[in-house]
Amino acid sequence: MSYVTNEAALSAQEKQLFMPRGQSLRRIAANYKRATLFTLTMALLLPAAVQAAGAGVNVAGTVDFAVRAQRSSAAIPAGFHTFFSYRVRVLPLDAAADMSNGIVVGTANGVAVAYVNGQVIPLPGKTGYANIRATAISSNGFIVGSGHSGTNDRGLFWASYNNAPMDMGGLGALTYPRSVNSSGVAVGEFYRTSIDDLPTAFTWSLSGGIRSIAPQSSNQSQAFSISDSGYVAGFAWYGVTQAATRWYPGTFQPGTAAYGNFAWRAMENDTIFGYTTAWDLSNHAYNIAPNAISLVYDMNGNGRKVGTDIFATPRRGWTVAPGGSAAQYLPVPVGAIDSYATRVDRCGTILGSVTYADNTTKAVLWTKMICDELPVFTRAP
Repeated sequence: MSYVTNEAALSAQEKQLFMPRGQSLRRIAANYKRATLFTLTMALLLPAAVQAAGAGVNVAGTVDFAVRAQRSSAAIPAGFHTFFSYRVRVLPLDAAADMSNGIVVGTANGVAVAYVNGQVIPLPGKTGYANIRATAISSNGFIVGSGHSGTNDRGLFWASYNNAPMDMGGLGALTYPRSVNSSGVAVGEFYRTSIDDLPTAFTWSLSGGIRSIAPQSSNQSQAFSISDSGYVAGFAWYGVTQAATRWYPGTFQPGTAAYGNFAWRAMENDTIFGYTTAWDLSNHAYNIAPNAISLVYDMNGNGRKVGTDIFATPRRGWTVAPGGSAAQYLPVPVGAIDSYATRVDRCGTILGSVTYADNTTKAVLWTKMICDELPVFTRAP
């Protein structure tokens, strides 16, 4: 069964994507050259005149102007919906940890791998290290993970999926990187002697090495995500009180966003968010969950959210389109029961997993034809 993404709020989406006062958009064109084909196709599908304020895609490969289609009150043809529908594909991976620009990192047959252009590529290992895992990939291909050496678990950094990893060093027996940005700055947590200890947040970079970023007076802390702009999301405990925490770029100075909560992701615009709540830079809190049974796992820069109805049976992965509010459930492979949507890239491609009746789990990828960052067709006002 196919679940169709609701694009009813296209005008709101356009407002988010287009620059103010009619200024032109210039988008990197690696994935966008199909915009011209899309324009021609939609001109045939919609009972309307397509109006383009400019040349669409120029010889440099960038989208110069917003393209608008005005349509009559006639019903949208059925073929139109397929542009916004998601399809599911089972990946040849045991688990998928993260993705960026078409590269998925995870494990296959117990080995750390990158999934690139349909190929499973084992990540280079390191002599004397076992149980190597990849946990995150940056927008430009840096990868972080961990491996077991001697009696310790060590943080690892790959400059790309073809490069041998380097050891991040350690502040304790166990070091687990959670995220890395395009500057090669990683964050995560370490444990002094064993997993039974309380965690402490750390940051690492090639130039600065590894250091603790635990907030003063906290007795435990974890850093889950770092944005390309340098904001970090996580939590800290002060005695018996938990606090959603934002670390600031450069200095890693911590600040409390809210008590009794935690932050799971950091965005480029300085917003951090947890499973149901987001906080802007002024620490204004607002709800981001589409319903009372859902947890939000990720959100892209255009506002598309993904998550799971974690308190439902079966558990279902969903997405909320940019500018929308209702969750649209994602299709599942034949035989799958539970599904989890955990990551979404800037175009709206979604990474997640599904579980079968025999409790086996498979990584999956949900894709659609139209990138969230392409010019948007909207109804006439």
